[in-house]
Amino acid sequence: MTKFKIIAFVLFTALIASCSSIDSSEDDSSSETYFNFTYDGKTQKVKTWEAQKQGDFIEVMGTSEEGIAIDFKFNVYGNLYQALTNPVTNSNIPWMEASENFTANTFTFTLENINTTDKTVQVKFTGKVFEDGYDYESDFVNVSGSFKVSYKEITPQIEGLGTSAKIDGKDWHGLSFDGTIENQETRIIYAENDSEYTIGIAFPDYEAKTGTYNFTSNNNAYRITFQKYDTATHQNINYNVSGTVTFTTLNDILAAGTFSLTATNPETNAKITISNGTFKESASF
Repeated sequence: MTKFKIIAFVLFTALIASCSSIDSSEDDSSSETYFNFTYDGKTQKVKTWEAQKQGDFIEVMGTSEEGIAIDFKFNVYGNLYQALTNPVTNSNIPWMEASENFTANTFTFTLENINTTDKTVQVKFTGKVFEDGYDYESDFVNVSGSFKVSYKEITPQIEGLGTSAKIDGKDWHGLSFDGTIENQETRIIYAENDSEYTIGIAFPDYEAKTGTYNFTSNNNAYRITFQKYDTATHQNINYNVSGTVTFTTLNDILAAGTFSLTATNPETNAKITISNGTFKESASF
């Protein structure tokens, strides 16, 4: 699944926040805002950065004097949706990105604070960025740093997008990055974050109707799918599912509702309980 084809268009339009300027070598404790960044062990002098917040979603980008930009997309719950580096004026480096599969396995992103009064966000980060975000064996470099930046508040095009649930009692927050048409008749919206889990929302591609539906893995539509990324095989495991989904909105623009289910590993029979699920996702892809 290719992330950010949808999110980049729907949520994160071009950054238009005003830039700030500060010497990144200054002591953090004496700086009201700052952006520190190392790339492949080399300190980058970040003098300009931009940030915006749309509902629960935040994008921050810093650009160094050495011609390298680093860009983060994440939510207010601390889930990293994307981290990438790209050459702005330095053509000697390639585009690099954090792993698209189970990002948190190779990239640590810590949301330390969001101050909605002062409109600042504070983060620490360290991890790998790869030439191919879908290939753990592709070339990579290590990046690390921290920032505290001011953001501009932007009204989202669609309020309240996202999927949330408790997975074995722990809060999970994701967003749809991709979708597919299964067997030419079932539309599936995939919600993800930086964890190993993917939740799919499935409904008919034509003449879909709101309502409450009980489902298992045998249902063609009106069901919730569940996948877990296996770090040994680097593949998603499709779990067997059984549960209930309620669609309160279902049209060409949006799918919204609630769900609960039990997911069972097809090989080990280990079970995962998903409860208190809610979703509001773009239905167009």
